[in-house]
Amino acid sequence: MERPMRSALAGLPYDALLEILARLPARSVYRSKCVAKAWRDIVDDPLNRKKLPQTLEGFFFLGKTLSFISVLPRSVPLDMDPSFSFLPETENLLFMDSCNGLLLFVHVRKSDVFGYVCNPATKQWEAVPTCGCCLPMVDCLEWSTLLVFDPAVSSHFQLICFWREGLVLDEEEQALEDQAPVLSVCAYSSGTGMWSQRSQTEWNSKQGQLEGWCHQGGKLEYPSLSPRRAFVNGLLHLIVFNLDDDKIVAVDVQGKTQRIIRMPATAEGRHWERTGYIGQSQGRLHYINQGFDALDCEQRYKMCIWVLQDYDMQEWVLKDTVSFLKLYGTKNFSYSRSDYAVVAIHQDCNVVFFSSVPEPTNSI
Repeated sequence: MERPMRSALAGLPYDALLEILARLPARSVYRSKCVAKAWRDIVDDPLNRKKLPQTLEGFFFLGKTLSFISVLPRSVPLDMDPSFSFLPETENLLFMDSCNGLLLFVHVRKSDVFGYVCNPATKQWEAVPTCGCCLPMVDCLEWSTLLVFDPAVSSHFQLICFWREGLVLDEEEQALEDQAPVLSVCAYSSGTGMWSQRSQTEWNSKQGQLEGWCHQGGKLEYPSLSPRRAFVNGLLHLIVFNLDDDKIVAVDVQGKTQRIIRMPATAEGRHWERTGYIGQSQGRLHYINQGFDALDCEQRYKMCIWVLQDYDMQEWVLKDTVSFLKLYGTKNFSYSRSDYAVVAIHQDCNVVFFSSVPEPTNSI
């Protein structure tokens, strides 16, 4: 891409101004777009995404409907359409997942398209073709499709679809009643526009115990209802439960398991009554408990934030703790009703966002 070599402002060439902006905090970079058109062009240039800090503009919150909550100053207007009327259709669509500014909506009924991935800030969208390898949602015991997108690496996105078939319990197949069906996977790349599926034979022969969670009844939370995944080090990290202990599984964009990470609570002999939150901040995987510690009276009413300091050695370090009394005004926090939950952790600084949680729905 050709870049202007003339002065951007006050005699500063393009490259020099880019170096200066790269040293500013994200909010200052965002505000600098108002200085001059040349500054705005530098900040908005997709080629600079990896160099410049990215600004958190807000959240799409899934309550009874999707709504947008801005975290920018009121003087900075944002043109957001929570109804997503810019999509070619909105009926029979479910919000499924989001990743780094892109949102995924999928069809609940048979259709010519699998769903849509869109950028609500630019109102650009792309239709995803129907997948011929994965079963329809209505025919599965479990069905989750996850979105992977890293704008600093590529403008393309990937989808990873996990599904578990329903059991047929007629007289000839009663023996299957006590067997957990295998969790299958297929993947889509917007770069190729193609879906692909990995066979169970390939999983068994090449992956060994890494894929054991797929065969042992390991479950994934429905993605739009729980932020229990994070994209770190080029891998999608998921919390898998319904095993002896909850685990964090890291899969590549083909859905192939590359690593299994112990939860920090398990490593320290703790037992949280609710599965926690994982997210990426400052390039590292973080874990935040969202429930009481049933085995530790001293730590029972504290929220703990861990960071995976050494990824290869799986070394969790306790980064901070805060009492529920300080956060919510009471230590008798009602986790049974899930009144509050962690929404996100800031990608560039030590900030955690919380929200009250109404009964969720995921239809537009």
